[in-house]
Amino acid sequence: MMHSIFIMTKFIFLNGKIIPDTEESVSTDDRGFLYGDGIYETLRSYDGKPFKLAEHLERMRYSAKQLRISFEYTNAEISETIKILIDKNNIQDAYIRITLSRGAGGGRLQMDDNIEPTTLIQVKPFTPYDSKLYDEGMTLVVSDYRRSTTCPISRYKSTNLLQSILRKEEANKKSAHETIVLNTDGYVAECVVSNIFMVSGGSVITPSLDTNILPGITRITVLNICKNKSIPVSEDRFTTDRLIKADEVFITNSLMEIMPVSRIDDYKIGKVIPGKITQQLMSGYKRLT
Repeated sequence: MMHSIFIMTKFIFLNGKIIPDTEESVSTDDRGFLYGDGIYETLRSYDGKPFKLAEHLERMRYSAKQLRISFEYTNAEISETIKILIDKNNIQDAYIRITLSRGAGGGRLQMDDNIEPTTLIQVKPFTPYDSKLYDEGMTLVVSDYRRSTTCPISRYKSTNLLQSILRKEEANKKSAHETIVLNTDGYVAECVVSNIFMVSGGSVITPSLDTNILPGITRITVLNICKNKSIPVSEDRFTTDRLIKADEVFITNSLMEIMPVSRIDDYKIGKVIPGKITQQLMSGYKRLT
């Protein structure tokens, strides 16, 4: 007796059309592919509802404008497209990625304005982080590579991720989960795929934007939760010396939400994982989602 295996076709949005991803084709001249000349956003949907989509699109629009990449779709169009993809792919708790490349053609490294951009939206099943990590915390290492304080790329979620791949490899080699990036002034900036926070003397502190970091959507959300819960909070510059002495450390992004940290290099962080304030923020964030 033959058993047929039904494999559901995945659908994507590419340049105005919703198509099966087997029919996907991006030009071999696409600048995103050739030069990493593009930006992207990743977010989650909970129960079929994309979380903070407007904020992600606002950041993407700002980046596109600064980098002179054309972004033609309205928030309503993107929102409707994601809704259709969630339905067609039958995924309620989804990983959503919106990728925008400058498009195909143009003069090599020139910022030509009349290029048709490439817009891709993917909706996939969300693979959660190991739940044990939320109870035991992640381990971080400090990268050997410094980030220039004047590098303009760091403020945008660029598809040019070679530096991130090298830094992730530093963590892998030391059996850690994430890598802390310091800037050329010696201050803590962020991690490879997350923003970083510490709790010291009951106050929550995160690196200020002038350390040259990506303005994370979850980062802003956490700052707002602190204000709503009357937890003292500030954006500041600090070194790893101060970070390793913190009572609590946690990292954030839209996929992991709020993740406690138990160790940085050889230093154990905090007495309990997750710490009291980290726990408060985790439950505050859960309520929002």
